[in-house]
Amino acid sequence: MANIIEAIIERVKDGTYTVYCKNEIFSGAGGTIDEAKADMARQMEFFRITAKGEGFKYPAFLDSDYEINYTDYCNSN
Repeated sequence: MANIIEAIIERVKDGTYTVYCKNEIFSGAGGTIDEAKADMARQMEFFRITAKGEGFKYPAFLDSDYEINYTDYCNSN
């Protein structure tokens, strides 16, 4: 069973989007929601590869199957 990572999607005043994990250090940004999600996914993978290569500790879920559950707060004003 995959680990479930909770993430929040918000629209910024300049019209872009941010995505960030509720209980992890990861985030992303982009001109669309999909771009922001992809940016966060790239940053998660970059962090895993870098930490592994440098011998740093990192969240174990990054080496296993995980799923990101997004909560969209863009239209909840």
